[in-house]
Amino acid sequence: MPFLPLLRRRVAVFAGLCVGLSMAHAQNHVVTLRQALEAAWTLSPSSRAAANRQAELQAKSEAARSLLAGSPALTLAHRTDRLQTNGGLREYEVEVGLPLWNFGMRHATQRQVAADAALQELQIQLARLKLAGELREAASQLATLQAERNLVARKLDEANRLAIDTERRLKAGDTARVDLLQAQSAIRQAEGLLSQADAALARARGHWSSLTGLSTSPELGEQPGVATEHPALMVARAQVHSAQMRLALVEADRRDPMELGVGAARERAAAGAIGETTMRFSIRIPFGGDTRNAAKLAAARAELDAALAEADATQRQIETEREAARVRLETARRNETLAAQRAALATQIQALIAKAHQLGETDLPSRMRADNEKFDAELALTRARIDIRRAVTQLNQSLGLLP
Repeated sequence: MPFLPLLRRRVAVFAGLCVGLSMAHAQNHVVTLRQALEAAWTLSPSSRAAANRQAELQAKSEAARSLLAGSPALTLAHRTDRLQTNGGLREYEVEVGLPLWNFGMRHATQRQVAADAALQELQIQLARLKLAGELREAASQLATLQAERNLVARKLDEANRLAIDTERRLKAGDTARVDLLQAQSAIRQAEGLLSQADAALARARGHWSSLTGLSTSPELGEQPGVATEHPALMVARAQVHSAQMRLALVEADRRDPMELGVGAARERAAAGAIGETTMRFSIRIPFGGDTRNAAKLAAARAELDAALAEADATQRQIETEREAARVRLETARRNETLAAQRAALATQIQALIAKAHQLGETDLPSRMRADNEKFDAELALTRARIDIRRAVTQLNQSLGLLP
């Protein structure tokens, strides 16, 4: 009976409208990229490691402010002649060794720790920027797939309405059965496209949720920013400064720390003799040498050379990425203009052919070709508009700007 196919198509149209309304409702609950970045940062491994790294640097800073170069040492000694003449000789000695800073070492250590702390802060900023880049790309991909899904759902709705109209015309004897079969085939094609779009959208949402822990849709509303000093370049320069401070520390560390000894001794020379208590002060001065620090100096100089080369390479890379991002944005704007012109023409052509088809002046294949061309043009325009927003986010990313 023709009633059942008609009923199924109307149910499909209703279901498509319900899904579209649910998608629109979901889009009303959006989250900004800044909010998404904060949520993603709390989940990132870099955020969790940063706290421990800061605690490490804090401990090093406190050690560098100490008056001693290391931990004190306690020495206990006992001397007796019990195993030899057993004349009653007894001696007990206790001494505390205090390691002292060599000249310039304490100040060099403090500068090294301060440089490492500054580098750590900049590395956190760079890690947040890299995470923002991942979020920007994921948000752009999600927006593209959502828009494509909405267009495919509308195409399915239009295909269902065209099939209903074709079936009505078939009953009236105004068209052939092959037209109805073609219209029904178009429905199946649109349903397949919708299924693929739903699957791709679900994967994109899963990726977004894994990054941020959020189920709400992101909003792409960034505007082109103003160029500032890029965090990657700041990190590279901080690495150079840290390497310089490490080299200065190695150059100052020419020998092991001196050690001040403070001790007391209790001695009895023989049995029946009166015990005597004495104090002892000593200083231990290790000798240095070029061979002691030769390997450390070579490693520190190599690290500095590598940091300088890395800073130069980072500068060139940032300039290249910024120029490429500007060109990408200009290209996206030109493509959007062309896509808008194409969509306007395709819409006019489809309207004319649809009207002619209603009047019986053209056949169904011509109508379907016009519908497909309009769909392709609208899809291209939708992608072009999202590409502009994606290009803006990529430009801001190249400028080192957070959302």
